[in-house]
Amino acid sequence: MNGTALVIVLASAFLHAGWNYLLKKSDRKIVFIWWFLLLSAIIYIPMLLYFLPGVSIPPGGWFCIVASGLIHGVYFGCMGGAYQRGDLSLVYPMARGSGPLFVPVLAVVLLGEEIATLGGIGILFIIGGVYCVHLRSFTGAAFLEPFRALRGGASLWALFTGLAIAFYSLVDKVGVGLVYPPVYIYIMMLITWLVITPWVLIRERHGLKSEWRRHKGAIVVVGFLSAFTYLMILFALTMSKVSYVAAVREVSIVLSAYVGIVYLGEKHGRQKLLGAVLITLGVIAIGLSR
Repeated sequence: MNGTALVIVLASAFLHAGWNYLLKKSDRKIVFIWWFLLLSAIIYIPMLLYFLPGVSIPPGGWFCIVASGLIHGVYFGCMGGAYQRGDLSLVYPMARGSGPLFVPVLAVVLLGEEIATLGGIGILFIIGGVYCVHLRSFTGAAFLEPFRALRGGASLWALFTGLAIAFYSLVDKVGVGLVYPPVYIYIMMLITWLVITPWVLIRERHGLKSEWRRHKGAIVVVGFLSAFTYLMILFALTMSKVSYVAAVREVSIVLSAYVGIVYLGEKHGRQKLLGAVLITLGVIAIGLSR
């Protein structure tokens, strides 16, 4: 990976962890998500108008756009549920780490692919990391806590978020090959906003004004960063191998754990940082094994 691509990917990882920090600080997570998706659609209209005239979207491209939009609706719903219930330093490592964990598993089941030795080692590291972020201490008495935590609450929502990441990653891999990425991303995110709108208007409409009033600055920032960080990754992919880019961007897992522990005062910092490091190493191993 050349220096320019490395800087872009690291900057994207830092910004991605940053906007997740702002989401975690919000009051009603799904309402915050609804607002920033709406703002993102407004902010990036010039980008759409610039690229759309020269883009032809085939039927397969529309299928991928709609499928990804629906899956992203599930992704944001699960993410909001996870952050509503759990710490940033727990949810982010689990969600971002389990996504790359599920991808090779789904590839084996659905596509008949084989997992390389390095990929298998990476999977074990991720499982170990997920275990560590649930530990309250390094004592024998805490051994069963991670198994109890996975039965519900934030951990289960985070795993569903990771599963959604795996599915939309597979769809997007095909989709951006059929549709120019900026157009693909814009229409997909607009569909995602439309998917979650009925739920928000029916169940959360009482919180729309208050969420905007209290967090409008953060909503605008995330509205810009949510799409921009992904565009940065797509730009880096033009300069480096996808396996290297995918691996390096996961340093955001460690960054999010650090931010949650230091700036949000989340507990059990040593266990979560160790787990985040293991998950990151696992993701890197999976990325480099492809």
